[in-house]
Amino acid sequence: MSEHSANTRGIVLMIAGSASFALNDAFSKFALGMHMPPSQILALRGVMAGLILLTLIAMRGELAGLRHALDRRVLVRAVAEAISAALFITAISTMSIGDAAAVLQIAPIATMAAAVLFFGARLNLLRWAAVALGFVGVGLIIKPGSSAFDPMAFLPLGAALLMSFRDFITGRIGSHVPTLVVTLMTAMMGMLLGFGGSAIEPWQPLSLPLMSVLGCGGVMLVLGHMLTIGAFRGNDPALIAPFRYAAVVCSVGLSAALFGNAPDLVSIGGIALIVAAGLITMHSHRSNARRALVAAVESQAA
Repeated sequence: MSEHSANTRGIVLMIAGSASFALNDAFSKFALGMHMPPSQILALRGVMAGLILLTLIAMRGELAGLRHALDRRVLVRAVAEAISAALFITAISTMSIGDAAAVLQIAPIATMAAAVLFFGARLNLLRWAAVALGFVGVGLIIKPGSSAFDPMAFLPLGAALLMSFRDFITGRIGSHVPTLVVTLMTAMMGMLLGFGGSAIEPWQPLSLPLMSVLGCGGVMLVLGHMLTIGAFRGNDPALIAPFRYAAVVCSVGLSAALFGNAPDLVSIGGIALIVAAGLITMHSHRSNARRALVAAVESQAA
């Protein structure tokens, strides 16, 4: 597969995965509204997702791939994802899923900044402007210092930073490790973290409506992880990550339609800045890639 085709495929997978995660967030919000604590949601959703994944792995004849489940990079990725999920679920207990999802979209910008800090990457002025716009956008959404400020708004910001770290790790997992195995370990780590939280949070008795909501969330979670892991593997994270912004559109729409939580004008401005930052990043990446291709062709011609 050519680099262009691989990147196009990664973009499509990222958009579809982001929509799946937005639906999962809506189901989690429903469960929170039914007085289920975040740790119970994380644990039971992990159990359901794990059962689905084990079934899929067996059906695909990839049980032998489970030997890679304890790969160091797979485990580190799973821990980062589990903590990120716990922070996000806790945040949406008071925040709208639209605002929380928008803050979460700072992850691509953080990925770009992390590339500079830890991997020696160089950013041009346009990309630094995107970083600044992204963080200003987050500030408009969480509104620090105002009467509308909710300390919970820092939780999705922490989740976004963990997602940035997770994305780098995902790109460095060997191609010999099946995607379903990576997804399974992510679900299992979330399950373990959730069961650990039962020591400090009282759990609710289970009912058919609750199990149905969590079951639907589990399916969306599995689908989202499979799609986004597939999007990053073998592709450039700086190009693929901005397309997570599809989740903002889905989350804002679901938040308004299902929970009556439409964003205010200041938050809309913040969301617009974050999306603009992502689009600037994408444009800058493509321009650099085009110049590099032209330079390579001219060098060969010479």
